[in-house]
Amino acid sequence: MAFSSELRFSSMECPPLPCLSGIEALKQVTKRYARKQNRWVKNRFLSRPGPGVPPVYGLEVSDTSKWEESVLEPALEIVQSFIQGQKPAAAPVKMPSNETENKRSYHMCDLCDRIIIGDREWAAHVKSKSHLHQLKKRRLDSDAITTIESQSISPDRDEELEEKGSLGQNDEELKSSI
Repeated sequence: MAFSSELRFSSMECPPLPCLSGIEALKQVTKRYARKQNRWVKNRFLSRPGPGVPPVYGLEVSDTSKWEESVLEPALEIVQSFIQGQKPAAAPVKMPSNETENKRSYHMCDLCDRIIIGDREWAAHVKSKSHLHQLKKRRLDSDAITTIESQSISPDRDEELEEKGSLGQNDEELKSSI
């Protein structure tokens, strides 16, 4: 037991430095995990609620001294009302929605070969990992094709075009057509 001597300290003396740094690291990781959980709940249940998504209730958890009255009792009341088939007294958390968004709009993502209905769902799809992965994959494929095409033109042909001046002419024609 290498750590047993370090972990033994009375409440009157200060804990050793490695213990304090470990406690601080644990607090930091716990806060990061809590933020990640909140972001997941917000994205999964509040941003794009579907027919199978249960209501989400917010409880005041900042004051730990009042935990029983501000968290435990309201949570038990909400659960009890669901068990009894009644509507809870507390109101579920709602995300602010844009009144101008069209919930019935039809979007076709050719990249992912999907049909998306609704403006909010479309915005979420465009930001999703699967769509961004397909976009990156398409860009890599097009870059590879461009590289292969540029390598297939022989350097002798480029020199001939430069001598005739037609290489520069083509560039000017392309710029003017754009």
